[in-house]
Amino acid sequence: MNPIELYQSFYCIYRERNLTKAGKILGLSQPALSLHLQSLERHRKEVLFRRTSRDLIPTDAAKRLYVQIAGPIEELERMEGQLKPQGTISRLKVGSAKEIFLETILPKLSKSGEGFHVQYGHPPDLLDALEKKEIDLMISNQKLNVPGILLEELYKEKFVFVASKSISLEGDFPFRGQSKPKMEKIQTWMENQHWFVYSEDLAIVRRFWKVNFDSRPKLKEYSVLPNLHDIRTALEFGRGVSVLPTYLLGKKSTLYMNDRECHGFENQLYLVSREEDVDFLEENFQTFSNWMNA
Repeated sequence: MNPIELYQSFYCIYRERNLTKAGKILGLSQPALSLHLQSLERHRKEVLFRRTSRDLIPTDAAKRLYVQIAGPIEELERMEGQLKPQGTISRLKVGSAKEIFLETILPKLSKSGEGFHVQYGHPPDLLDALEKKEIDLMISNQKLNVPGILLEELYKEKFVFVASKSISLEGDFPFRGQSKPKMEKIQTWMENQHWFVYSEDLAIVRRFWKVNFDSRPKLKEYSVLPNLHDIRTALEFGRGVSVLPTYLLGKKSTLYMNDRECHGFENQLYLVSREEDVDFLEENFQTFSNWMNA
């Protein structure tokens, strides 16, 4: 890495005492700037900052270095008008399952004015991208136990039973009566419906079945759509049943939803980062949590 670039990064960090603020000025992500600082400390074989909960406190070594380089860098700033070329944009690089990102994060993130790069995928692929530093954060529905990886509990998605409107109007629909139907009747009725499922292993349906019937599902008919948005569309325009997260079921949804006679379940989502980027994780956690729980 070019030592001059490291000194430029150090100069801005020293002035701002905060990696995020310095990154915005330089057009670099917080993880990239943190890497610059670590590289410079290794290059000089001395610690330059002490971390607190809010700021970076310069050591005596940092103060001496700042005095040495401030003049030359400020002269370069006067010559070029800025430290970095125009057009360099700091982008938040995040990986996620498509459905949860589109429904809960993208509407807020797109209004924030921040640059971003999104990669959709399943946890194993996103973890690989995180470790290769292709993304800085990932949203995972799996509790990853991987060395060098940190995670925070972010959001609990609630899955419930749903049915097409036409099915909910039929005479044999088990939830139409005033009294609570027996679970055996519900199970038999559900086994005879056409299901729209997320995967051939029936992962979501299996968990729903375990919660309600303490057994494995024996579905007679099902179609596979590996996207929850597509399942919702199939239910709205077709005829069938499924299990979907409540964030896909707004007040205007035409689908029948039941979390009373048959119980839904919750699935914990995590915000994940590299261990070396713990500050970046902490800085973004509350924002993501607010967006998803709004």
